[in-house]
Amino acid sequence: MTTPLPVGTRVRHYGQQWPAARSGAATVLEAKGPYSDDSWEYRVLTTQDFARSPGPDNPETRETWWNSTATIPAPAAG
Repeated sequence: MTTPLPVGTRVRHYGQQWPAARSGAATVLEAKGPYSDDSWEYRVLTTQDFARSPGPDNPETRETWWNSTATIPAPAAG
């Protein structure tokens, strides 16, 4: 059985492949699962425009659900 990403983890969606997204384009708020295929669902806080990097003109103010198979943890800052 897999374990979910912790609440507060910075993540990006597999469709967000531009370099700036690698530092995260969303934050995990909640996890549900595991499901029969061992996946989880994450309620995340992400940007208003999914296709652009986060910033003052694209704030992370929208909540949505992402499946764990499409959710990539951002590398730890350091």
